[in-house]
Amino acid sequence: MIRPLAGTARIGLRFQFAYRSDVIMSAVALIAQVFLLRMVWTSVYGERQEAQGMTLEALLAYLTLANLQAFAINPIIPRIAHFRIRTGTVFFDLIHPAGYLPQMAAFQTGHTAAGLLLMTPAIPVVLLVGSITVPAQPFGYVATLVLGYAIAVMIALLIAMIGFWMMETGAISLLYRLTSQFFAGTMVPLSFFPGWLKTLAQALPFQYIGYVPAAVYVGRIQGGDVLRAVLVEMAWIAALAAVLWMVWRRAHRRVVINGG
Repeated sequence: MIRPLAGTARIGLRFQFAYRSDVIMSAVALIAQVFLLRMVWTSVYGERQEAQGMTLEALLAYLTLANLQAFAINPIIPRIAHFRIRTGTVFFDLIHPAGYLPQMAAFQTGHTAAGLLLMTPAIPVVLLVGSITVPAQPFGYVATLVLGYAIAVMIALLIAMIGFWMMETGAISLLYRLTSQFFAGTMVPLSFFPGWLKTLAQALPFQYIGYVPAAVYVGRIQGGDVLRAVLVEMAWIAALAAVLWMVWRRAHRRVVINGG
């Protein structure tokens, strides 16, 4: 089981390296986004020392980190699954001994690893135009980030399986990306959201993909709240695993191989 999945992860890694120009352009867009956010929020703060309990330095560090995370975690699974379902090559995925869902997760892991390697030269530039501080709780940050990544991959798998019912999932993937980035707090921290919107954001899993790890890093979430966040992330992972299992039981029965 491990060897087939390792092979699939290597394919995901090579896929990312095959489209290096796309990664480079995405890194340029990331640098521009972080720079613009810095300019906007510096202007918004003006002479104020802090807002919503966050200093400008902490906010800029949070936004820089949240956007770096969003760039690294950005899922490729829905696009790959959609292409393979439409062309019928999903047949080979279904007969793979590792199973379809583990394959897609392994592919995403390899793709993410390659993206991190390719992004490494751009990180100093991102930090230069943005800001960063020493992590307030490094172990808490790593724990919440890893669990948040697992949540992101599982949601991406759910989006990918829509392709078994719909032949076109591009609009759904775009809607998911916009919604997840907004509620992950990549543009505005969730603590700045108004009452009802903040309540909604806290009820969704997207905050654990962006806001929570970055907030732990800058010390916005501390102490027992970090452990509580980890436990909630684990609960979300268990819930998403159950939903994935139920959806997959129905999805693979709907496979129609085009042309045969």
